[in-house]
Amino acid sequence: MSAKTSLVLLVLLLPPAIAVAQHSYNRWDARPPDPIVPLPRKTNRQPTAPKATPPTPAAPDSVALTTGRYMRVETLPTFPGGAQAMYTAISRNLKRPGGPRQRGQVMVKFTVLASGALSGIGVVPGRGLNPAYDAAAVAAVSRLNTFTPGKRGRQPVDMVLTVPVEFR
Repeated sequence: MSAKTSLVLLVLLLPPAIAVAQHSYNRWDARPPDPIVPLPRKTNRQPTAPKATPPTPAAPDSVALTTGRYMRVETLPTFPGGAQAMYTAISRNLKRPGGPRQRGQVMVKFTVLASGALSGIGVVPGRGLNPAYDAAAVAAVSRLNTFTPGKRGRQPVDMVLTVPVEFR
């Protein structure tokens, strides 16, 4: 055989041999097939209902849960105009810091006092972008107006809220 003929045979036979070798190393083909499990036999018996257990007496503190009579005991603080107005005010007050432009979300945590004022504004640990973006988010939230305070029972109390501030 000449060198040219052997080269042609090599070019024609090598790709299928490579494909077969590659296919045999595929991990799905190397795994044995799942065993065939026969289906359960059909029977004419009707399924039996489980035996009823006697009801357990309810604890006094869970009577509202078992009777269906619920009492609203806690009201969250609200921004005047609702959540959408709060996010609009945050985005209006938000100033993107200089430097490289980033996208993401900063979680800002703050306390709404019983008077409705905000205090303790800061970024949730591990939920910020970088110090400049975190400071911009905290500044935007600190410019919000007073909230309607949250109530526990009927008394206004301090409550902690967490708000996402988006940088797009």
